[in-house]
Amino acid sequence: MASDLMQLGISGLRTSQKQLDVTSHNISNVHTPGYSRQVVDQKAADAQWSGGNYYGSGAYIDSVNRAYDQFAARELTLSTTQLEESNVRQQHMMMLDDFTSKSAVNTVNSMNDFYNSVRSLSDHPNDLGSRQTVLESANQAANSFNNSYETLTNIRRDVNEQLDVTLERVNALGQELAAINTSLQELPDGDKNHDLLDKQRGLINELAKYTKVTVLADKGSLADKVIIGSGDTLVSGVESSQLKMVSGDPDLEDKQIAIVNGNQAKAIKSDHIGGGLGAMLSIRDDVIDKSLDEMGRMAIGFSKQINDLQQSGTDLTGAMGSALFTDVNSPTLLKERVLKPLGSQTDIDVKIDDVNALKAGDYKLTTSFDGTDYSFRLFDPAGNEMKQADGSAYIAATDTLPLEVNVDGLTLTMNTVMGTPPATGQSETVIIQPMRRGAANIGVEMNDPRGLAGHRQTNLVEANPNNTGTAQLSQTSQQTPDALAGTYQIDIINSADLVAGNTGNSGTATFEAISGAAAENAVGNYTITVNAANKLSMADDSGNAVKLIDDTGAEVTELDYPLTTTGNTLTMVASDGSQVSVATLSNGAAANDEFTLAITTSDKLTVRNTQTNTLMDLKDDAGNTVQALAYPLTNANKEITFAGQTNPTLSLSDDANVGDNFSVTLGRSSAVGGNTNFLAMQQIQHEKTMNEGKSSVIDLFEGLATDIGMQKSNADKTAEVNQLDFDAASERVSNISGVNLDEEAANLMKFQQSYMASSRIMSVAKETFDTLMRAV
Repeated sequence: MASDLMQLGISGLRTSQKQLDVTSHNISNVHTPGYSRQVVDQKAADAQWSGGNYYGSGAYIDSVNRAYDQFAARELTLSTTQLEESNVRQQHMMMLDDFTSKSAVNTVNSMNDFYNSVRSLSDHPNDLGSRQTVLESANQAANSFNNSYETLTNIRRDVNEQLDVTLERVNALGQELAAINTSLQELPDGDKNHDLLDKQRGLINELAKYTKVTVLADKGSLADKVIIGSGDTLVSGVESSQLKMVSGDPDLEDKQIAIVNGNQAKAIKSDHIGGGLGAMLSIRDDVIDKSLDEMGRMAIGFSKQINDLQQSGTDLTGAMGSALFTDVNSPTLLKERVLKPLGSQTDIDVKIDDVNALKAGDYKLTTSFDGTDYSFRLFDPAGNEMKQADGSAYIAATDTLPLEVNVDGLTLTMNTVMGTPPATGQSETVIIQPMRRGAANIGVEMNDPRGLAGHRQTNLVEANPNNTGTAQLSQTSQQTPDALAGTYQIDIINSADLVAGNTGNSGTATFEAISGAAAENAVGNYTITVNAANKLSMADDSGNAVKLIDDTGAEVTELDYPLTTTGNTLTMVASDGSQVSVATLSNGAAANDEFTLAITTSDKLTVRNTQTNTLMDLKDDAGNTVQALAYPLTNANKEITFAGQTNPTLSLSDDANVGDNFSVTLGRSSAVGGNTNFLAMQQIQHEKTMNEGKSSVIDLFEGLATDIGMQKSNADKTAEVNQLDFDAASERVSNISGVNLDEEAANLMKFQQSYMASSRIMSVAKETFDTLMRAV
């Protein structure tokens, strides 16, 4: 009996001791992150049959379990990813919001200071001090753009560095998880190593801060598979992959996350990776790069419009204005906007033509060569393939280069693509970034304040709205000589052409047609004859006599010769009865001398000075001075050159009809105190010259600041909501797995009493045994 009693006491002592051990372990880890409360599963030992009854044989510890719910744990992992992603995004959006409220707003302020200095200069356009102030303001504006670019690129560089540091920790977590998997495999009953399992779950939750995590249990194995992002395996059994940043292709600065397996590195889709990594990639690619593009678009729009006005006016010395800011279409910048693969022979120029049509973002151009033709696919900044209205490729296939393509205010000139010629079947993709470095490239090219072009020659070219033709009149130069200042009318007329000749006469008389004679109603071929009686007559090509006008104004069929009319003029009666002076005949004709006169009509162009109502002398293709040019114009560029001028002034295309006319006003090229250009520069401050006429240059900044502000606000709200979700998930896990000190203290007292009671049982058994022994 004493022996049974002793065994019962020992079993109670042992179970109580294990209960105390587990309870103490729980209390010790009450503040250990990720620790799951452990619970002892105590059971009664099998009863023993004795004397017709079953008697209990004590208790034993069946197992030690951890308080754990996989669904609550999975919810906590997911909420950890969402919270960290929103927190990282919130932190970076605060930084970018600070950028727009400080650095970027300084750029806008410096632009406004420039406009204000130009406004002051327009009141005193010849003042060198005011001109110097404009140059200083221009330098400040350019420097502000440069500083904004530098700030954004520094933020971008910091993000890339944070990505590198984060990947180092992710790789370390992967290795630690693989090591735990190894331990779980090697240890006996590894699935009962609760502290190791808690450590595994803690590492998974830490990994979830950086990326979306999915854990898959491997059947027949304790080594879980850890998948990140949208399906890339970081840990498989006891093996761990590595993540690293790799340079983009062809944009080397567009670094991407790649997972390395052996010698292979596969890029991970950044839009599905989630967590802190996903937030940083999204901030870098979607917010910082867009901000760089918008600042670049502002710089390009600002500088190009000012430069265009500068180059359309004259400076203080009377010379044609030069660029104030860096030329946005310099040879270097034309090529800098194209990013191509290393070793590529592609040569593409990207020219800025229309700032109003420019769009922020990258274009992608994919070219393939089939041995004969080049085929192209062009993708817009949103990633959509661009098509013509009929659904065909935006850039038609061609077998000839160079090729020019216009898109969104840009002109793409493909000089060489992939080689000359490329290999059959070869293809290549280039990235076009028209705006990315715009804020970095702006600078001031002028250092002489006299070079500011305040005066702009006021030239106006207008077609009569009643014209029936479609011809276009334009200036060949923004600057015309002061000698041509005035107002003019260009007329398309149909007028007579007179050609005089003789047939080998024996006399010495000179017969000349009158240029410009209004003989349109006298078209035909005529013969003028001087007979032996010194009478002059005129006949048409049918031999019919033509009436002439004598010196009294009477109509006759013969005139006395030598002619007695003023200037020896020969005047005929046209078919409509009008009198037309067509030629002159000097003295010296012999008897029976004959002269010919051919009258035809053709279209011509004349230029009339409307102030003096006189025809202007023009220069024909041979350099002769004439008052009418054959129309359509016969020179290659359809140009009109005034007599006495070296360079052409105007150009008129074909397709004008007789009766069409155009009015032209040419201003003076230089004027003391001229401020027309300065006034025009001021208008850029508020004119909607960007974003397809919807925004001014400064409005672009307002749009950027508003967009970043809204994203920051959304990030704040998202972080707040995700914090609530995380807190709720943490509380659920804590309620299930957390250590309650009050409960554990009560257990400690309970199992302590149980331990003491079991010890007392053992004491009673010993005393009983001793009594029996003494009785023997």
